[in-house]
Amino acid sequence: MKRIQSERKKLITEGHTDLCPLKIVIMSATIDASVFARFFADPLRDVPILYVAGRQHSVRMYHTQESCQDWTDAAVRTVMQIHVSKPLGDILVFATGQEEIESMAQSLQMFGAQLEPWSKEVGFDDVPALLIRPLYAALGPNASAAVFATTPKNTRKVVLATNIAETSITIPGVRYVIDSGLVKEKIFSPLTSIETLQVLPISQSSSLQRAGRAGREAPGECYRLYTREAFQALETMPVAEIHRTELSGAVLQLYAMHLDPFTFDWIDPPNQALLQEAVLHLAELGAIQSPKDGIQLTPLGHQLASLPVTPSYARLLLAAAERGPHVASQACDLVSILSADRGIFVETSHPDKREQAEMAWEVFYDATGDHATMLNAFRAYLAVFNHAMTTHASPAAARQEIRMWCQSHYVHERTMKNILAIRKQLSRICAQHGIECHAGAPKKRLSVSSTESESSEEEDRDALVVTKGGSEPLTDMKENYYELMQCLGLGRLSHTALRQPDGSFRRVAGGQTFKLHPSCVLHPSRHGSRGTSSDNVQVIVFEELVLTSQTFARNVSRMQPDWLQSWLAHKS
Repeated sequence: MKRIQSERKKLITEGHTDLCPLKIVIMSATIDASVFARFFADPLRDVPILYVAGRQHSVRMYHTQESCQDWTDAAVRTVMQIHVSKPLGDILVFATGQEEIESMAQSLQMFGAQLEPWSKEVGFDDVPALLIRPLYAALGPNASAAVFATTPKNTRKVVLATNIAETSITIPGVRYVIDSGLVKEKIFSPLTSIETLQVLPISQSSSLQRAGRAGREAPGECYRLYTREAFQALETMPVAEIHRTELSGAVLQLYAMHLDPFTFDWIDPPNQALLQEAVLHLAELGAIQSPKDGIQLTPLGHQLASLPVTPSYARLLLAAAERGPHVASQACDLVSILSADRGIFVETSHPDKREQAEMAWEVFYDATGDHATMLNAFRAYLAVFNHAMTTHASPAAARQEIRMWCQSHYVHERTMKNILAIRKQLSRICAQHGIECHAGAPKKRLSVSSTESESSEEEDRDALVVTKGGSEPLTDMKENYYELMQCLGLGRLSHTALRQPDGSFRRVAGGQTFKLHPSCVLHPSRHGSRGTSSDNVQVIVFEELVLTSQTFARNVSRMQPDWLQSWLAHKS
């Protein structure tokens, strides 16, 4: 837009009176306006910045006197103190993730059950009921909708939310906000070449946004679980995503447009180390070459740039295509699963539900690891989906069968629909580039009545297109799966690791050590019940590292040692 605006100004100056200037208006509730103003400014005039005040009632701020050692315990205590001492009004608690939200919800449910006898004991009359509502990305639409429902009479609703409630939505009835001051974000380190999920302090801008949730409809109060001095020490604005994410996809697209990422006119230039790491990763994949006139894409690089997934996953698809349509089909499914915005399985911290979930997932588990397990779950979902579509005359009945299966197997239905939508688009694009994923299998479309379509989500419509007979049965996956994992390693060499004598793992590239997350199929605690040994797991490939009290790998699968040798030989 900046280049077009400049070229249009030049044409108008040269006498093209049929053109009018291009005006660009950029609007956001949280934008760092000065950065964009500097980017679009020219020598003749500055870019004006207009601040439009929203309808905001006064919000009274409270800070802790000392830093909290356990913010979840402090949040639960603050909720109960507000509940028994403040006028009616809903409470919004900002937490870091699903696990913390479920833990707090369990504690609040326990305290809520004791309210009536406690109120009689201390002589309080008419203490309101406590209604707990979680809100995070992995929740289905029905559970999320409950957050926005009108709070019943003589009841206080407590919404436990991630930063999804910070700017994206407005929850009616909120009068009190409890701010943990923390957020969970993915951070890419060029030193380790790994993206880790970390809990970090929020910025002052985010803190103000959170506090503002209490004053949308009436005067409110915000309770910050950190000191006033801690607030002053926060960064003014959040770190831009371009400074904390892996950039190989962006760099690949720039090279495809014959642009140099090191001289490109970035709005907010990324760290040079991030760009260099991206270039090294593309070189590792064989996507770029360096002739005398500068870096250029290889034929493989042009193919990778044409696929709408990360370069590593694009490399997997292309490698799988060389091994035939069945391996390519599995690769398409796996990339769709890994590209979804949340995991397949519903994770819960409640002991009873956790045990039920583990039993339900047992049918999907594969000794090779999480990738095959996720593929098994997805293929089982496809089988149920196809059965429901072909046996029920009523779309509502078909949807009910699918929904019940997902609930009984602790599988996110919404995630599966999202994967189907990604899979449909990816299959079409792969076909355009000669990657045959489903060998031309026929398709069946679910006919949705007008009544049903009005009640269904807009995003579901594309998802309700599946390939009939295009996926192998679960029993036929094994012969192609090992080929699939060999293809995966070609794009994930930096995500391979070797087992150490103490049971930890050490990355082949970079030398970082870590342990397997307890949710992994290959975690040592799971081997005894299955009659397998963790000693057989010598080489692994993983998708992400999570940094909490220590570093854990998630989405992990076992590899054959000789595969690693072939990948290194292929790279050289």
